[in-house]
Amino acid sequence: MADRKKPKPKKRVSSNQSARKRAKSKKRVPARVSAKKKARSAYFSRNVPQIENLLSEIEYGESIAEYFDILYPEEVLTRVQAAFYEMIIKKYNVKSACDLACRTGQTLKLLHKLGIKKLAGVDVSPAMIARCKKKLPKSIPLFINDVYLAPMSVGELKYDLVICTKDSLPMVLDDEALLNFFAQARELLTDKGVLIVEMWNYEKIWRNKERFMPVMDRCTKKDSRLFFLENDFHQELLVRNLIHLDKNKHEWTLRALSIPARPVTRNEVEFFVKEAQFSKWGFLGSYGGGPYVPHESMYTILIATK
Repeated sequence: MADRKKPKPKKRVSSNQSARKRAKSKKRVPARVSAKKKARSAYFSRNVPQIENLLSEIEYGESIAEYFDILYPEEVLTRVQAAFYEMIIKKYNVKSACDLACRTGQTLKLLHKLGIKKLAGVDVSPAMIARCKKKLPKSIPLFINDVYLAPMSVGELKYDLVICTKDSLPMVLDDEALLNFFAQARELLTDKGVLIVEMWNYEKIWRNKERFMPVMDRCTKKDSRLFFLENDFHQELLVRNLIHLDKNKHEWTLRALSIPARPVTRNEVEFFVKEAQFSKWGFLGSYGGGPYVPHESMYTILIATK
């Protein structure tokens, strides 16, 4: 009878080794990029929630263009932001400016009134650009492109001031595109130029799971309109829902526009600013000049110099 081979003893694997093997077999995508982490050769894309009727960046812009100036009145922007931009113009000796998310041209119009003649604007929505052209001198060049590609849309020109406001940056969902945005925005600046990025304080919104933003009453003697923003929170992103209520005689109609948004925090912005090699930066929590307070501020406003 043939000799039976003795089975080889099984190699013992500690529980820690097993855990490491399981971890390696799983693809990890961090939910948040920390400013403290070292530069990495690869960047991660965010998983967009699989929800019906989500709009793209351009579809959202086209949909709200017709009532953007009703939703965000120009006189309110002027009253709130004029003193802020006067300070920026004086402090940084601004003679030229480029708006990378110009929407209907409200901020460009304000900067023109404040004496800045060399201006340019970019927006993803042709309908927004069409409204922008009606407000501004024909000599001001306007371009159509996505937010993350906007800095590359204006050619070889350099500007003392580059801005991306109106909570536009959260439309850029993945890390590589965000890094590209900041790197190209820096290249767009003159040697002593300044970049300003403004968005909601998502650190507070995400921590507190703030679903409903304040109702915006835009009712007049002729029209009855109400707007409010509602946030749906998902694993890595939120879905921003703009609810529009419009009264027609005795009936109200409701329209909802939904778009995925990345809840960009101060730490994430700081990480990308460092990666893009800006020399100095700081944050404000309001256009009144108040400091950024994570659990209190309404806005996260970046001011970074080349």
